[in-house]
Formats: sequence, C-alpha cells, structure tokens
Amino acid sequence: MKKRSVTAVITAFAMALSLSACAQRAQEDENVIVRESEPASFAGCAANCGCGCSNCFCDGEAGTAAPETSTAASTQTVPETQTASATETQTQTQTPPGETQETNETEGGMVVELTEGELAARREQQANLAKAREALYKAGDSLDKTTKINQLDKQILANNAYDFSDKTVVFIGDSITEGITSSVDQNGNYISYVTYVNSYLHFGNVLNHGMGGRMFAQYGGDELSLAMNFENVTNINSDIIVVFAGVNDYLCTPPNKHFGSVTDTMTTGNFCGAVRYFMKQLKEYYGDREIFFVTMYDINKKPNCTYVDFNGQPTLADFMEAERKLAKEFGFHIIDLQGTGFMDCSTKEASDYYLRDGLHPKDSGSIALGEHIAAELSLYFGQKEGN
Repeated sequence: MKKRSVTAVITAFAMALSLSACAQRAQEDENVIVRESEPASFAGCAANCGCGCSNCFCDGEAGTAAPETSTAASTQTVPETQTASATETQTQTQTPPGETQETNETEGGMVVELTEGELAARREQQANLAKAREALYKAGDSLDKTTKINQLDKQILANNAYDFSDKTVVFIGDSITEGITSSVDQNGNYISYVTYVNSYLHFGNVLNHGMGGRMFAQYGGDELSLAMNFENVTNINSDIIVVFAGVNDYLCTPPNKHFGSVTDTMTTGNFCGAVRYFMKQLKEYYGDREIFFVTMYDINKKPNCTYVDFNGQPTLADFMEAERKLAKEFGFHIIDLQGTGFMDCSTKEASDYYLRDGLHPKDSGSIALGEHIAAELSLYFGQKEGN
C-alpha cells in the first residue's frame, strides 16, 4: 500500500479521537456483502499467584467464584471434558434485547451491501487510523493511553471491510479466554473478550477453547500443557486460530523451574521448548490457516521462583519476548499487547479499572481487549483482501 502523508495520519488521528464519521465512500457497480460493526455496549491462575480465586490451578480446589450477572451480548458454552472428542467449547452470539439472533443470512439489518468503492474507502480509512494508533503505541504506558487506543480501535471497527460470516475461529487460551470471574449472561454462561470480538466481526462459527490453568509448558502437569494437549485444543475446521496464553507459565512457581532458550529444539521441559513444540505442531497441521498469537498485557504480579537455567527472575516481558520471537520464526501473526503497552495494568489505576483481581479482566477489561483483538483481525483481513 502506498505511503500516506503525515497530514493524512494526523487528520485520521484527530478524527478518531473525536469519534467522527467514516470517510466519504466512493461508488462502484459491483456489490460485496459485509457485516456492519456493532459496538458491545478464571480458573487459570498459576500456583501461588496470590489472586485468591477459586476453581483454579492456584486454588487447588473445585469451586466457582461469584461472577456478576450481565445482560450484555453473551457466550453460550458447552461444558468441556477431558476427552478429545468433546473438548470444543461452542460459542454462539446472544443478541441484545430487541434484536434477532445472529445468523449468516441478511436478516434484521445485520448485513449490508457495500460497493467496491465503499470497501476501498473503508480500507483507506482503516489504514490511516492504524498509523495514528501506531503513534500512540510509542507513548508512555497509562490508562489514558489505552483509552485513546480503544477509541481508535472502535473507529477501525466502524470501518470494517471484511465479511467474516463464513469463517470458523478458534480461541485457545487460559482463564482469561474462558472468562471465569467475568460477568455471566442470563443463562449463566461466562462473557469473555471472545464474546466481544464476535459481537463486532460476526463469525460463522466461534469455538472458545479457553480453560483455567492452561499454559504452554508442563509446569502444572501434562493435562494443563498446550504443547502436550495439542489435539484437544485445536479444531480441524478452523479458518482462524487465536492463541492467548503464557501468563500462567510466568506466574506458576514449581521447584527448580526451567525457562529454556528460544534456540532449544530438543526438549519441551521448559517454557521456550514447550512454546516451540506447540508452534511446530500448529505449523505442521494448520500451516495454511491464519494464526495469531496474543501477548499478555502487563500486570503488577511478580512471582518468586528459583530457576535452574536463568540468572535471577525472568520478567513477564522476558516470557512474552520469547513467545514473540518464536511466533515470528514460524511466520505467525502477533497481536502484541505487552510490547505496545495496550491495557498495561502494572499501575494501580489501570489495574483497578480493567482487572478484577490484578490479573483477570472485569467487564471493562474484557470489552477493551475484545475490541482491540477484533480491530487487529479486521485490519489484517481487510487490508489482505484489498491488496
């Protein structure tokens, strides 16, 4: 795509922050159907992380936290079992009162026809907004920074130019993806960031494969390791795979912990080796799909653990950098929350606003996270189709 002028970027930035209207649409003859964007109004902690939640890896007991009840767009979850044939968590969209349930048909005003010229105008606007957002990534991390990025995310989604209605997406992760301790819908199902991604992009099929306690490595045993349970967390019919994991690898405190090296190709007994093995399997079996890895947003939790192969304590940034390097090596896409400072919750102000317990998102965090991931997917697929 041709480089935009500095003037275009500044104009887009100012436009986004004031929540202005979309760019002027050009008119062409050929029509393409896309869905209109619609704004959405835990187990899984690691050992000794100090979150105090129940039904999670650090708690060690079965139990259920008392989540809030919400009437927002909801996620319907089929209980997950440990067998390979029944490990898929099916997500369907429950539309807000007064609207019809989401389908792939052109009902209820949920899809519209846009000409090629209108789609091109949307892609151009998205590109300008993305450049304005890049400038914000360089600013110091703060609640205000994330708020401004979120405003741009919403503008990017308002200019969505890609139809996801025939795509199956699989979200793989831990309690943050599962949504434990988040609000629940009227049926008692968790509402995680996955719900909000789908409320904007309207996939044909959504599978939420988040489960509390999951991590890449075997620190918590084979059952919780993504690397060791590859066939149970993936789906052969997926078109898009989004992986959001790694914080439990950082937080857990087993004795004689191994961090590993990104160049290690011989063992899965450490974090880096386990991530490599998981990504290697993704590349081998799903190399023709679109695969995205999401790095963890910064938090203020700092575990105290003895590492056999690391001088001192690796930080969350060290864990995410290893994940980032390996994702680049295998050619996967990266949605870099940690690297860009999006939803940085290392300060009390941001943590209190976005997180319930210093780790898991409350509703405001799930919404911002969902809108950001949705914006990244919209940008990538829209620009790809336009090239």
